[in-house]
Amino acid sequence: MTRITSFFKRNFTNLLLFVGAILLTLLLIEVGHSIYQLIRPSKAYFRIDQTTQERYLIPRMVRKKKFIKNGTEITIKINSLGWRDREISLEKQEDTFRIVALGDSITFGWGVELYETYVKQLETILKKQNSHKNYEVINISIEDLGLQEELKLLKQVGLNFQPDLVLLGFYLNDARPIGGFSNELKPTWFHRRYILRQIVNLTPFTKAIAKKALIKFGVRTVAESRFRWINTFTKREWVTDQDKMKQLIKSADLDWGLAWKPESWIAIDQYIQEMQEVTQSAGCPLTVVCFPVSVQVESDFTFLDEPQQHLSKICRSRSIPFLNLLPSFRHWNTMVEESLFFDLCHPTPLAHQKTAQVVSEFLYTEGLLLNPK
Repeated sequence: MTRITSFFKRNFTNLLLFVGAILLTLLLIEVGHSIYQLIRPSKAYFRIDQTTQERYLIPRMVRKKKFIKNGTEITIKINSLGWRDREISLEKQEDTFRIVALGDSITFGWGVELYETYVKQLETILKKQNSHKNYEVINISIEDLGLQEELKLLKQVGLNFQPDLVLLGFYLNDARPIGGFSNELKPTWFHRRYILRQIVNLTPFTKAIAKKALIKFGVRTVAESRFRWINTFTKREWVTDQDKMKQLIKSADLDWGLAWKPESWIAIDQYIQEMQEVTQSAGCPLTVVCFPVSVQVESDFTFLDEPQQHLSKICRSRSIPFLNLLPSFRHWNTMVEESLFFDLCHPTPLAHQKTAQVVSEFLYTEGLLLNPK
């Protein structure tokens, strides 16, 4: 002990300088990384308002993005009005029937080219079936939107296109509020520090130590993450095990699992009602198309259909035409070898193609494609 103490006393200044040099180096790297993040060309095609947490697309932005690991690059091109669509005039031409498609990443076309989306394929089908009338299906969807934001978009933007029909692409997490729930994990000062993240991720041991330290200092962990269901999902025990399925749904209660929570349907009912009131005031009908989550397609436990039953009841009570895509997806799943989903929810080009066909038949059957306004 005497030798160690003596060593530290003799070299205290040098040790202090050494530690200071390391800390200064780390600080300079952190500052340099922050500056680089500010000046490098952004690959993002959308922005999030830091005050309201609302999302919006960046007009005239063109980006290439790989949505799927080892997949092909997809072109995301935003038009001058700020939507992923071709250039469109707000003024509607004579004898044109306009459909405004509103939704989240599914309707936006996550992982597929614009022409592969069910929105644009629907437009193509309608034009081929009736060459005497011009059909336009305009996509004003943005990734990760919920009904709250979609209602705002409909009021502020959607009606400006003078639609003859508003098509809402509903997904099971649409009850999520803008910016997410107050109890879910969001980026903290730690998550924004580049150097700290690199050090923590060096080994499983450093990750475990960091997790304990974060909990001690009050920084929330992955247990409250919106995506904590992913580990259970990837194990796929839920396909044949009902208890595992219920566990998976419960772990997704900040995301698509919301659709199995009764309180979510109070908010959904309210937003659907307001959407209908908005469209009625503009003299155009509202129709709802409900997309399933892949676990509903790959399993057939009775309770899995509950979200669609709730939504069907809401739409029926308000005389809103409703299309439940779950039976179609289940049928397709038994008929084709190719996957219908990239992941938990995003349809592949094949699923988009089949969806467009089913939606077009539904619109004709419901008499929703009558003369334009």
